[in-house]
Amino acid sequence: MADPGPLAGRYRAVVFDLDGVVYLRDQVVPGAQAGLRGVRDLGVAVAFVTNNSSRPPEEVAAKLRGLGVQAAAEEVLTSSQAVVHLLGGKAGLAGVRVLVVGGPGLRLALEEAGADLVSNAAWREAQVVAVGIDPEITYGRLAAACLAIRAGARFVGSNPDDTLPTPEGPVPGNGAFLALLTAATSVRPEVAGKPEPALFETAAAALGAGPYLMVGDRGDTDLEGAAQLGWDTALVLTGVVRPAGLLDLPSAPDHLLADLRGLLEPPGPCVREAAVAEAEAVAALLREAGLPGEQAPSRIRSTLVAADGERVVGTLAWNRHGDEALLRGITVAGARRGRLVGTRLVLAACLTLRAAGVRRVGVLAAEGAGFFTRLGFREVAHADLPAPAALLAQAAGPATPLVRELQGSEQQQRGARPDWMGSAQA
Repeated sequence: MADPGPLAGRYRAVVFDLDGVVYLRDQVVPGAQAGLRGVRDLGVAVAFVTNNSSRPPEEVAAKLRGLGVQAAAEEVLTSSQAVVHLLGGKAGLAGVRVLVVGGPGLRLALEEAGADLVSNAAWREAQVVAVGIDPEITYGRLAAACLAIRAGARFVGSNPDDTLPTPEGPVPGNGAFLALLTAATSVRPEVAGKPEPALFETAAAALGAGPYLMVGDRGDTDLEGAAQLGWDTALVLTGVVRPAGLLDLPSAPDHLLADLRGLLEPPGPCVREAAVAEAEAVAALLREAGLPGEQAPSRIRSTLVAADGERVVGTLAWNRHGDEALLRGITVAGARRGRLVGTRLVLAACLTLRAAGVRRVGVLAAEGAGFFTRLGFREVAHADLPAPAALLAQAAGPATPLVRELQGSEQQQRGARPDWMGSAQA
């Protein structure tokens, strides 16, 4: 088989989220420097997009360089620029009176586009209220915004992120403030940042023709928005989504990376439903791992495989019992271990089962129980596993029983936006 080459080399441009992907507050994410340097060495274009509107592109680029990451201001695209795009650019903003709840980045972008920024006291004059993340937010600013929106000003938000990742844990993001203003005004904002199209369209206009790969740490903003525009997606497990929450995603990304160095490795195998013709290959892989290797063709429909071309390099099956299921026969070929193949198999199985109405999965881990606990499974008694006693009696040797609730929110399972989000105001 020919060497497929690095994942990043398949794309004309790779677009990176920043918070949780390249840095966490003022700390560079491990592997980010090497990954980004390697992508550039491949001759692939790079852009940085962020829903954080607090800083202008020049400051963001300077911060990246200070962390040892090559970056130019023109490669940085923020939700502030997306707000300008959403409001019609310079032609649409010239002379428009805007009340800003946000940091210097949002204020500067609007001023440079020709908007006339008004003070809190002049809220009656505001034609637009633009809300971005504001580390120095006050009750007075929120009150002025509320009054202006109630008086008919157009309500625009830079981004919908409810939280921001930090080394200490998530803290309130701009979505929390948009939700507050929506509750106080009964008006939903128009949103410029991810997952809405404006920021992605701004990036595409700067980069030229694709194909593009979006690399992010959130399924609900980074990946959802890019996928809607036909971009490929890669989730990196260094920010908001960590392994323990991975199985609650609404859908699987195209690629799963431990960190940005994964972009320099070949793409992972394709995870999909097993074909009847692959029953013997699945059985052989199970026997190689010391597991029962009889894979009945009638059961192949409840089996997934990870395939490199025609070669099966991983497999997972399940037995369903009402709204519960037991994962079985989970194995990955030795050369593929440590490459997140098993994680992707479990993710794909849990997404499939959740869509079919399963709300709880279990597993008997003969070894590697730590793999499952990292994915949010917890140890239980054998009797608490979702399987009949006769099936459990077939388990050979000592094994650790573990279960996990598939408790993605209803919004995640529907792929829906938060209740406060909407399109244009009525």
